[in-house]
Amino acid sequence: MASEELAKKLQSRLVATQEAADHDPRPDSGPSPVLRPRPQEAEAACGDSSSSSSELSAVLTRRQDINDGTAAPRLTRVFNPYTEFKEFSRKQIKDMEAMFKR
Repeated sequence: MASEELAKKLQSRLVATQEAADHDPRPDSGPSPVLRPRPQEAEAACGDSSSSSSELSAVLTRRQDINDGTAAPRLTRVFNPYTEFKEFSRKQIKDMEAMFKR
């Protein structure tokens, strides 16, 4: 039953997007290349906060590099629950891990 409801919703969305595409007079020039956002566009979208726009720009640039396959892999940070949760003893953390695994 849930799959039928999902199918109806998706069908209605498909019809709506097709109707919108039929009324849109823009010619389709094929697949458009993905462009990196310019810093001015990021600042305009975020307002006056230049630090958040530069962070957003860095994240978007990193994602684009990953998608292109040109980004160097980052070293992953290892999670250590013993140093992260100092309010619990090692025995309590081990008990919690055991309970979680069950």
